Amino acid sequence: MQARADRHDRHRPRREISIGRCYDVDQDHDSDHLVVRIPLADRVDQDWIRWYQRLARVKGISAGAEDLPEGSSVRIDVPGYVAPDRIRALLDTARALFREADAALEKP
Repeated sequence: MQARADRHDRHRPRREISIGRCYDVDQDHDSDHLVVRIPLADRVDQDWIRWYQRLARVKGISAGAEDLPEGSSVRIDVPGYVAPDRIRALLDTARALFREADAALEKP
């Protein structure tokens, strides 16, 4: 994934942001869905977070991004009724939105 930490600084080179090495998966307290967190290796800014959330809404995915003191991550809520073989497709779609958010920030 490519994103700029400061999109107003047009002279800074784009940097590769990669996904962390692991996913964190938790079951919510009501056991009706899974919460998957994908830690990002680099931080993202608020513009990227807003674009990611908009794109996820358009795709019908319950996902969002956040930048916390311990690092940036994407959170995906996986409904309990989703078949196990479809979870991978859902996560792949959520990850594909990384590039779309990057592209949205590149447009003038």
